[in-house]
Amino acid sequence: MCLEKFCGKCCEMHKSPVTCLLYLIAGILIAYSLWVHSIKLILVAVLIAIIGHLIQISNKKGKKKKR
Repeated sequence: MCLEKFCGKCCEMHKSPVTCLLYLIAGILIAYSLWVHSIKLILVAVLIAIIGHLIQISNKKGKKKKR
């Protein structure tokens, strides 16, 4: 049951191509920054992921207001 909820939330998260692209960029950047041991790049990647999350939240609120 918990796995179904988790998978549902992940699929919901990646519906928008913009958020999916931002999460992909953040994931690649985190992998590279861990490879080169750069704290600054890790923080940039986390910031990009947070921006993607905020876009997702704003899209969700916008859809609720239209209904």
